Amino acid sequence: MNRINSKIIIFLLFSFSAAIVLGQKPLIEEQKEIISVLTGESNIYKDYILKSRYTTKERKAVRIYLKEKIRNLSLEIKEDSYRFKNPDPEKSPNFFEGKNIYTILPATIDSKQYVILGAHYDSVENCPGANDNATGVAMIYSVAKKMQTIKKRNKNIIVVFFDQEEFGLIGSRAFAQFIQKKNFDIHSVHTVDQMGWDKDGDRAIELELPTVVLKEKYIEQAQKLNIPVFVTDINSTDHQAFREVDFNAIGITEEYKNDDTTPFYHSSGDTYETVNFEYLASSTELMFRVLEDLVISKD
Repeated sequence: MNRINSKIIIFLLFSFSAAIVLGQKPLIEEQKEIISVLTGESNIYKDYILKSRYTTKERKAVRIYLKEKIRNLSLEIKEDSYRFKNPDPEKSPNFFEGKNIYTILPATIDSKQYVILGAHYDSVENCPGANDNATGVAMIYSVAKKMQTIKKRNKNIIVVFFDQEEFGLIGSRAFAQFIQKKNFDIHSVHTVDQMGWDKDGDRAIELELPTVVLKEKYIEQAQKLNIPVFVTDINSTDHQAFREVDFNAIGITEEYKNDDTTPFYHSSGDTYETVNFEYLASSTELMFRVLEDLVISKD
């Protein structure tokens, strides 16, 4: 290879990388705004600042905010209000009450099939919950927004923000049963939990208990983006709720099992400043490409 050709190739590679970074800027700013509000870095409304997303008052404020975000997408706001029996009979309360907030991005081609995209919006007590799970909320919102640019979609997309995951997958279990009773034809369920930590900078993600087909879909798109993918057997978050009622489900997260995960898990240190927004944007692009493939293919 001569020197001129080498310079051209280097220039093209640099230009391509720069284009990717520039393309991510609006996405990163959007996700920064969402996570800033949800973690108390900025006001959620008026003079109210969240300290966590644990109390009834805090979760109500989050729901108001999420409804406004859905309204900004020109989509219909929907609520799943539930009273759900405590799965652990030895613990109180006997019943949990909460609200899942969701919307449906309709297929542009007549379809009765649905893909569910979800993340929980609550946090544990005294925890800003930046990584767990404001990152998941920001990610699925951004994916939903990007999906609106796909002109031909042969599957409906349910975008749902779960309540009370930290109480024992209560919100997602209630929603899974709610969807089951509606007899929706669910193609697959994709949930995101903790997607903001990447200390080693490799942009790797983990797929939790994926079906064979879903694993292949994510790996195919990840290879195009040069993103390493690891498959794990973690079942301790929202995707498990859907597996319990026999839906095809997958969890997407940072390297939780491979030890490149936030050291501030369930603590007051889980703050806005700890989020790697470039990593979150990279993972968002991957999920978008998978969902894009799902809604334009017949699989």
